[in-house]
Amino acid sequence: MIKAIKHIFNIQGTGVFAWFFVLYAVLGFAALHRYGVHYDELTQRSIGIENARYIAGWGKFEDVQQHKYFGPLFETPAYLLEQLVFTSPMQTKILLRRALLFSIFLLSVFGVYRIGRQFYQNQATAMFTAIAYACWPRLFAEAHYNSKDVFFLCMGVFVLWALAGSIQKVEFPWAACMLAGMASTVRLAGIFYFIPVLWILLHYKYDLKRIYALFLGVFIFLVSWYVTYPAVWKSPCESFIGILRYISDNPWPSPTMLAGKLILPSNVPSYYVFLWMLLTLPLVHIVLFLAGLCKSIKLFKGSVLIQYVIILFLITSLYLLVQRPTLYNGWRHVYFMFIPVVFIMGLFIDSYVSRIQLKNIVILFALLPVFLLFNIEHDYVYFNSLKNIWKPGSFSMDYWGISTLDALEKCHVDSQNKKVYTFTETIWLNKYILADKFSQNIQSVSTADSADLLLVLNREGKFDNYNLPVFATDIYQGDTLWRVYDRRSVKR
Repeated sequence: MIKAIKHIFNIQGTGVFAWFFVLYAVLGFAALHRYGVHYDELTQRSIGIENARYIAGWGKFEDVQQHKYFGPLFETPAYLLEQLVFTSPMQTKILLRRALLFSIFLLSVFGVYRIGRQFYQNQATAMFTAIAYACWPRLFAEAHYNSKDVFFLCMGVFVLWALAGSIQKVEFPWAACMLAGMASTVRLAGIFYFIPVLWILLHYKYDLKRIYALFLGVFIFLVSWYVTYPAVWKSPCESFIGILRYISDNPWPSPTMLAGKLILPSNVPSYYVFLWMLLTLPLVHIVLFLAGLCKSIKLFKGSVLIQYVIILFLITSLYLLVQRPTLYNGWRHVYFMFIPVVFIMGLFIDSYVSRIQLKNIVILFALLPVFLLFNIEHDYVYFNSLKNIWKPGSFSMDYWGISTLDALEKCHVDSQNKKVYTFTETIWLNKYILADKFSQNIQSVSTADSADLLLVLNREGKFDNYNLPVFATDIYQGDTLWRVYDRRSVKR
């Protein structure tokens, strides 16, 4: 880590961004304990376990294939890293996983900055873009625990970073093709990272003929996908077709809340993602993106990198509008659309940096947001002020049950032993973060009748109320995230 920090400071022209990066990293690692354990955390970890065992020759292919729709690219190395603390409690292993994920995200933040140095004329714009990317509250939170969507987003940044390096050196973008193939093991949407690369191979000359370059690019993509995806090793063609069917018609049964209506994820409206983007991105991001979009149309022909981000945004948008895939829990499945958003934002800023000298403003902006970000208590359910147009309970809230940790800590405020019951497995999962505190004063019970406290979470906007005294509650923008009811008077 120390060597990495020295390298960042030694890069010519990094300047203020290096200070921002180090401060952001320190606060980010300090927040590892801050978020609860989500429903899928141990399921994701089991993917790494089964794939590691299979690769080592100890496991069965059937166990790997059980999770064939979710690639092991992060999970397998994360589990192997756990062997360093194999005898430690689960709390340590979960925190180590989070440290690895946040480290990868930090690398993507630096990647956004380096791409920006090539993307824009002004260094200040590159800093602004990287800061805007790093300081979106929801992304900062999920970079600690969402090893699927945030990791996939990071892979998209790495693809573009590799492509930018190839363009600068006028070399064949083999690394970009390889990384796109690897990303497709996490979500098959990694193909969207690869399509703009094919466009560039068709329209720009390298040291290879175009047809041969296309063939080589596709070959590298497919081999990388296959090699890093053990679940498809026995029947790659059949597995690929099965994955296509799964993502186009995912039979997820639980309804999702959108604008006050409960909708099946397989039947969400075509504007689902775009409405979520409108409500969860900071307003400054939205305004600058729309302004930059107009600018990008004028600059499209002159920049390969601009073509990449525009094509990535357009093909993803068209897919969402035409195919209408199964979606739920906001727009986390397509967080990678945030990549073109931040770079297109910068196009507008870059046009005016030299005119009104925004460098000093960017320097201030580089330091303040980190402190503000660290003090946002509900960044994992962050909405902008436009959400207030709708009534409370109109949108999905804490789908993954991250706020369970806050609720259990409130239950722990006194030394009296308590039996807590909830309708999900969140108490059992979050005991790993609470560690000794949990075992001292809180006990998870299997029935409501035997409980002292009843924990109710808000996942999809609809909140179940009970005719019981309220022990503790948490409210964000009018929405109740969780409520703990006191059943002790009833038991007496």
